[in-house]
Amino acid sequence: MVSEISVLIPVFNQNVLGLVERLLQEARSLPISFEVRVYDDGSSPEILHQNQPLQNLAGVEYQTLPVNVGRSQIRHRLAEEARFPHLLFLDNDVLPFRPDFLKRYLTQAGAGVTIGGVAYQEKALEGLELRWKYGKAREEAPANERQKTPYQRVFSSNLLVPKDVFLACFPRNELSGYGHEDTLFAWRLQQQGTPVSHINNPVWHLGLEPAEIYLLKTQQAIHNLVLLYRQFGLGSESKLMRLYARCKKMGMEKLLLENSNWLFPLLKKNLVSRKPNLRLFDLYRLLLLTRYLSK
Repeated sequence: MVSEISVLIPVFNQNVLGLVERLLQEARSLPISFEVRVYDDGSSPEILHQNQPLQNLAGVEYQTLPVNVGRSQIRHRLAEEARFPHLLFLDNDVLPFRPDFLKRYLTQAGAGVTIGGVAYQEKALEGLELRWKYGKAREEAPANERQKTPYQRVFSSNLLVPKDVFLACFPRNELSGYGHEDTLFAWRLQQQGTPVSHINNPVWHLGLEPAEIYLLKTQQAIHNLVLLYRQFGLGSESKLMRLYARCKKMGMEKLLLENSNWLFPLLKKNLVSRKPNLRLFDLYRLLLLTRYLSK
């Protein structure tokens, strides 16, 4: 059993008092040494005010950065300054699913990376249907299913990792914006032979984006996927890249490019609706990928 742990939470425009208090409640009941580090990455004054009580909580190290340094940089800073050799990374918009969340990690942790998984509520709020539907269908999965392809579902939103492994493998400057830091991280873990274990210890993913914002993030993510593909040869095993490869083999690449201008608004109309279709979302992503790879 791991007896020392640093819980690390990068924050951007999110009230995390509930998450931190929930973690402290369990951590204080366990025979462990722990800390909770919360670093704010340039949030709005309103959010800074909401999270200000964190400064007075025992066991919490709360820091605010004056400007946003980005998803990778803030995680590296948290890891570098963590006191303990095992790091539990959590996104700022999650809540533990189980009351023994920390204990499950501490008793099942090994020398490699341990992934707890993610869960979504049974119903989506209005305007959040696309992100909810994608998460429910493509990200939420039991540990035995995730373990079949252990390096394909490595999410830094909920993982336990040795400090030295994280600092050696997690990207720092290679990517900017949103998307695929975890893809590069997982690839490096696989290259080094670092084992990845999936357990049933999910967090609720609560901070879902409206469809318009999620589509913008999707564009950023696919742009980053193309960068990784060109720089490292990564991503060829992903379902999206395999679909592109099949289309290209069938001579459909030019057809996709020629029809993308009128297809994009038509697809978007469905994707921002109350009943988005994931197959149409896949086509939307395929069109983006084809366009970026053609440049």
